Amino acid sequence: MAYPFPRFSSAPQTPQYLKSIETPSSWQSRGLDKPRSNTTRWLAASLAAVALTLLLLLARSSVSHPHQTDRIPFTSSDVDDFFNHFEGRQDCAIASTDIYLQPYGSHATDKKQSLYCPNRAKLLDAMSGGGRHGFDTPYFPLGCHFRWYSTSEICMILDRFDSVVFLGDDTLRHIYSAFNMLLRENIALGGLRQWEMKESEMETCRCENQLTRPECLLHAVADSQSVSLNDAASGHSSPYLCDRTPHIFIPIDRSPAPENLHTSFNSILHREPDSYKPIAVIHSLSLATSLAWPTATSSMDEWVTLADISQKNVPFLWVGPNAAGHLKPPSQILSQGNNALWHYTIEMAKEAQARQLDALGMYNLTLQAGSWDGSFYGQKVVLVQAMMIINWLSRLEST
Repeated sequence: MAYPFPRFSSAPQTPQYLKSIETPSSWQSRGLDKPRSNTTRWLAASLAAVALTLLLLLARSSVSHPHQTDRIPFTSSDVDDFFNHFEGRQDCAIASTDIYLQPYGSHATDKKQSLYCPNRAKLLDAMSGGGRHGFDTPYFPLGCHFRWYSTSEICMILDRFDSVVFLGDDTLRHIYSAFNMLLRENIALGGLRQWEMKESEMETCRCENQLTRPECLLHAVADSQSVSLNDAASGHSSPYLCDRTPHIFIPIDRSPAPENLHTSFNSILHREPDSYKPIAVIHSLSLATSLAWPTATSSMDEWVTLADISQKNVPFLWVGPNAAGHLKPPSQILSQGNNALWHYTIEMAKEAQARQLDALGMYNLTLQAGSWDGSFYGQKVVLVQAMMIINWLSRLEST
């Protein structure tokens, strides 16, 4: 069964206060003279009328247009399957409706808009704490909904960042592969460096196999620059719909990480010295360390320290581990079974929160999903995970 997820609060937000309204009595209480001239009274009345008019206009606009909480313009779509035009849609037999159901159908209404999460903290709670109505059915977040963005909308989100860094072990590597599938609109081979592959290899590694076969994982995309430089020259090109914002996967399996990975991370942080845009970091570490709690907290401190030294705006998202599938080897049940994974998820989320990092749990999402080896999951799961991360990106401040 899925478990109720503890609330993950994002970094504290500064409340907005309204300055108190000045009145004649307040002038007296503060030892000020009342305004004496008719001109002053006329001016005050005029300003009050203008303010009332503006309030009425704002109220009217809020009724006629649903409240927009995303950090980018959201275009309501009547598309039933967002994958219709993706390469591999037929071969891989995946429709977006197999993994995501829009609230109340596809038509935008005020009621439907209100079902989407109003802020980042509630979005993370909802995505972490949801469940499925049956094995391998679409995942439903708890309390409010996340969006399935079109590729052009994903591009608008990414444009607000200087770079996006995925920092983690193989669990996060698979999510990064799905991130590339979405941006390349290719669920057949979008997670692979297909320009370096033979025809026979591309045939073998299509669809689900790009995540499940070891020989295919050797060709996994590791950064956007390699795709932009090499893909156009290949006979089977699959370019990004947009490539203005670089993104990269940095593999880690320990803490401290090797110095060369620190060098790679620092080069990203200082790529645009004068840029005001944030550099988003998605961080995860779990099965590679056998769920070692001290290693995870050490890794958080390690990379946050590097980010702080750069004096850049670097928001972090800690991503928890997947649940264990029924094919998990018996020898791993005690150390990496669902009891251990659940406690690791909760405790590391608390550690992330203590460091003012955002946290996203993947336990509930994967609990009733099919796993091919008991630890890792296929396209129907990782595509949803990638879209959840894109939803987090959409709610971050851009300066």
